[in-house]
Amino acid sequence: MSRYAGLVALVLLLSGCGATLPPPEAVRLDPVPGVSPPLAARVMVFAGQADLDRKLMVQATRLQTEEGTIKDGTALAEAARVMLSKAFARVEINDPSIRPQIVVRLYGQGLWSKPNSRLQVGCGLDVFTADGFPIGTFGNRYDVGSGDYQSTLAPAYAQCLKRPVEQFLASPGLSRLAAAGFRDPPAVAAERWMQSLGPLPTSR
Repeated sequence: MSRYAGLVALVLLLSGCGATLPPPEAVRLDPVPGVSPPLAARVMVFAGQADLDRKLMVQATRLQTEEGTIKDGTALAEAARVMLSKAFARVEINDPSIRPQIVVRLYGQGLWSKPNSRLQVGCGLDVFTADGFPIGTFGNRYDVGSGDYQSTLAPAYAQCLKRPVEQFLASPGLSRLAAAGFRDPPAVAAERWMQSLGPLPTSR
């Protein structure tokens, strides 16, 4: 009986329905053929102030959805920083002083359903060179069947981001950048393009 229960728990965890998720720091990326992390590139995650301040949406009833109090956008950004740090030598949020060679713009949102205690998150990476050439867009979604959404949100985003980060590592665009030695883009072009993303938050 205990062996059966353990098998059921494993199936639930792998399907994204387990109530207990590991913290983002403990999530491991699957090996990508030909890629040996950490890659020697500097990556900046861009998230505007409105993105960081975005609150988790809460479905109070079947017909009513309201804004919660948890900063959904901040949880996504921090999870992205942790997951990308498993693949690249340096990753920072909204810090152009690192002279990034790659810029990642995040998208995604979470929804907590009160009626059935279910957390659903969508996540994705829009990836560019620091002077604006697109590398690729990689997305995913992840559902958690039960649990406390306040402690589960960041771990759920880490699980969601695992696949997009792996897809990014396997992408031809990244392979070309790596083959060229992750060269620094022209400083003026990089500055102009990053300014086009929008203003950086006043506090990072």
